[in-house]
Amino acid sequence: MAAVLILMCIFRAANLLTSLSLAWWVSDAYGLSRASYIGLYAGLGVAQAVLLFAFSMVVCIYLIVLSSLLGSFGFIIAYFHYFAIALAVVSVVLVLAVSYYRSSARELKRYHAILDGAVFAKFNEALVGASTIRAYGREEHYVRDIHRAIDDMDGAYFLTFANQRWLSLRLDNLGNILSFTTGMLAVTTTLVVSPSITGLILSYSLSLVGIIQITVRYFADVDNSMSSTERLHQYTSSLAREASLEEDAAFRLRSSWPESGEIVFESVQMRYRPELPLVLDNFSLTIRGGERIGIVGRTGAGKSTILSTLFRLTELSGGRIMIDGVDIAQVGLHSLRSRLAIIPQDPTLFRGTIRSNLDPFGRHSDLEMWNALRQAHLLPGEDPSEATGLAIDATSDATDHSLRDIQTATQSPENNMETRITLDAIVEEEGLNYSLGQRQLLALARAHLRNARITLIDEGTSSVDSATDVLVQKTIARELSSGKTLIAIAHRLRTVLLYDRVCVMDQGRIVELGPPLELWKQAGVFRGMCDRSGITREDFSDG
Repeated sequence: MAAVLILMCIFRAANLLTSLSLAWWVSDAYGLSRASYIGLYAGLGVAQAVLLFAFSMVVCIYLIVLSSLLGSFGFIIAYFHYFAIALAVVSVVLVLAVSYYRSSARELKRYHAILDGAVFAKFNEALVGASTIRAYGREEHYVRDIHRAIDDMDGAYFLTFANQRWLSLRLDNLGNILSFTTGMLAVTTTLVVSPSITGLILSYSLSLVGIIQITVRYFADVDNSMSSTERLHQYTSSLAREASLEEDAAFRLRSSWPESGEIVFESVQMRYRPELPLVLDNFSLTIRGGERIGIVGRTGAGKSTILSTLFRLTELSGGRIMIDGVDIAQVGLHSLRSRLAIIPQDPTLFRGTIRSNLDPFGRHSDLEMWNALRQAHLLPGEDPSEATGLAIDATSDATDHSLRDIQTATQSPENNMETRITLDAIVEEEGLNYSLGQRQLLALARAHLRNARITLIDEGTSSVDSATDVLVQKTIARELSSGKTLIAIAHRLRTVLLYDRVCVMDQGRIVELGPPLELWKQAGVFRGMCDRSGITREDFSDG
């Protein structure tokens, strides 16, 4: 069994290296010639073929072991017929023992898999949150948690090995019973069977102990390993799936949808799991096309859940959502999500360039991308017409001449070096070579570039300073919400004071709804939130 596992590991490693070699070839990671990359790819392919052949040979050896076991039994029974009776009794006991072992072994395998995952989860939590853990001085607490998780995992290992030893002891006893029976039959039938044949039969019977051990152990190991397949089957068949990416053939969506951006929530109910309480409870709201509305409320009030329902990240438990007269439950996920723009609280960037992150499908010109960056205040200058001279390929001489006008003065805290914002600037995995504020501004530029009729903002400026926040809000008011529907989850109340309406939520319900100034004058929940934030009457004027 160990040989099979080793060959499988080597085979998977060769398979992974084959895929990596293609990535190295495409990116020219090591500066090798084309022939070298082809040779590397071909060599790894040949290695996989050899390993697959070796794996097949090992399986053949296991089949030979099984056939030798059956051959030994047949040879002994051919001379000692009464051995079949002992073999039948031992077989019944063996089946009962193995069945008892299998039931406990499978559960121990599942138990160990759970505890094994808990160790990696604890380690990942400590690794990702290392700075926060140090800041709060909780190192010893997390070390104790990891040690406790490792102890639990080792306990599962011990139970697994103890279970295996339990089976091994009983297999040894059953094998010894068969050997003893063979010896007794050899002694009592010496006049029928020649001494040479008797000696051969005894040698076969002595080897039965090891053969039975190996055969049953392999069978049990395969059975235990199937618990992983069982979990995969559960993941593929039992977990909830998203709806279809495309609409049904009978439903035809207008190519211009949505035209006005009107959104109607009709008695919407939503819970994340059937056993959990409602997050949105009979939520009803009509957002007019081109309206700017801010959603405010305490943590857990259901603000971000509204965005989840619009993108259909979680299906509704009741009610419906209409966009320009179309029930979004009938719209395919691709059509729905491609027609909405979002500025998330945690912006996501992918490895590549600024260009590939702004326009991954190559649908926009360089001029449009430069203007989007400028509107997001990632480039100097407020007038979009200043970017006219940048509507050229970034590799041309004219672009090099223009780079002096687009160099940003932001500082990278990691390396204390200037970060040049250009279309071909490198973006590391998750955008870690840019600050969180810069990543949110890039998300703003991406939303501006999409020019969607409906834009959703989930506390999109929560990680930028107040001065940048003011500039971003002006950009949102001027560009993103010009004749378009804008829904903003507000982290800072000041960002929604000039919106058309404000919706105050609590426990999945609307508490107050109306223009910000009118709600402030009512001295209700919104007024209390404003007072705690130091907002006065003068803050409601467009200054």
